[in-house]
Amino acid sequence: MNTIGKGRRWSIANGKEPVFVISGLIFAFLLLISLVLFLSYNIIKTENLNIQLRAERAFNSVYITLSSMTGSSTYSGSTFDTYAISKATRVMQEEGVNAIGIYEDNGRFSFGLGAAPYSLSLEHLNILKNNDDELRSGILTYNRDTGMIEYLRFTNRILLDIGTFGFTDNSLISNPVDLPNILYILFDGKSYQNRLTMVKAFSFFTIMAIGVFFLMIVNIYQSNRQYRATLAKQESLVNLGEAARTLTHEIKNPLSAITIQMALLKKMLPPERREDLQVVDLEVQRLIQLTNKVSDFLRNPLGTPETIDFPPFIGTIAQRFPIQIAFSPKSLEHVSIDFDADRARSVFENLLKNAMESCQGRDPQVEVEIRLDKRDQVHVYVRDRGDGIPEGDEKKIFDPFFTTKIHGSGIGLSISRQFVKARGGNIRLYPREGGGTVAEVVLPRSMHRLRDKA
Repeated sequence: MNTIGKGRRWSIANGKEPVFVISGLIFAFLLLISLVLFLSYNIIKTENLNIQLRAERAFNSVYITLSSMTGSSTYSGSTFDTYAISKATRVMQEEGVNAIGIYEDNGRFSFGLGAAPYSLSLEHLNILKNNDDELRSGILTYNRDTGMIEYLRFTNRILLDIGTFGFTDNSLISNPVDLPNILYILFDGKSYQNRLTMVKAFSFFTIMAIGVFFLMIVNIYQSNRQYRATLAKQESLVNLGEAARTLTHEIKNPLSAITIQMALLKKMLPPERREDLQVVDLEVQRLIQLTNKVSDFLRNPLGTPETIDFPPFIGTIAQRFPIQIAFSPKSLEHVSIDFDADRARSVFENLLKNAMESCQGRDPQVEVEIRLDKRDQVHVYVRDRGDGIPEGDEKKIFDPFFTTKIHGSGIGLSISRQFVKARGGNIRLYPREGGGTVAEVVLPRSMHRLRDKA
């Protein structure tokens, strides 16, 4: 009881394991993606702040130069002489700025240097008005055609390197005054845009790499899980084989004794009483057949292969059944395989028998088709119109001793697959379109091709 409980707990834990593992991997994947996006966002935000700081420092440098050259803090174009404007222009060039302008709230030009526009467009004004943080930061717009950046902000507070200055209508004073004038700065933004492109590209490829790595981890986990399942199944088969070998040996001895005693009883009892022993005799023979099948399952499944002309061979097997088995018109008449004759007979007798017993009270309409594919492999289809494979039993039908029949042992399909795989083939069962089951056996074609007229 303790062993059963432990096995059940392991089975439940093993069933929940993929959920926990995949959920953990997805969480880690999303966490890494969020981290990459967070870092990218902060890098881009830092670049924006740096470029804004550069623009405002350039503006400060120009106006400080103008003020120091003229001895005046006004920004009227008539106040500054040619030399002051020339010096301010050189400072502007040193700062990498193409244009600086001051505009009224309605976009009307007040003062400017370089290629400053005569007035701000409605688009510029709308950009400023829609800025949620207009009093604290400016707005950068990049023109892909010219490679230039336009920087806009209200000049109500400009932080200079030497202090805080505010603008009045005609002077630059040392105390902050809240006025809604507009600052416009134009400068080359190619390097800035290249840095942003690099950050975005790095983020994209990092996310792609994380995604590929995630898929690789999931694939490795699934492969490992399949490997563990295969290993567990093989270990189970080994243990089953040892137990079945011992059990078969222990059963055969009593069966031999029972068979001998049955023969003596038949001789001693009068003829009218011998029929009572028939049931016992049939059950003993059934047990003997079962032990022989288990022995076949445990023995070398390859046997002694020989070249078999397959269509006549399976036709001979089909004649042994009481119900007529139809051969598809597309079936080959001659194709050879290399297979141990006894094992081949066991495989296809079992498949035909299963097809015959696939339903009760009606004709299962068993049909056989033999075909050859482009890879020179023989495909044998045994089809029926029976009740089909019960839902949930698809993965268990080849397990040893699993059966849905009252009088079945559940060893037939396991032995059949063992024999077919030993010859480098495969066998599978799947639902037939329109109802019923298809048993498909795939075997390599014989290189000898006895009487092969295909």
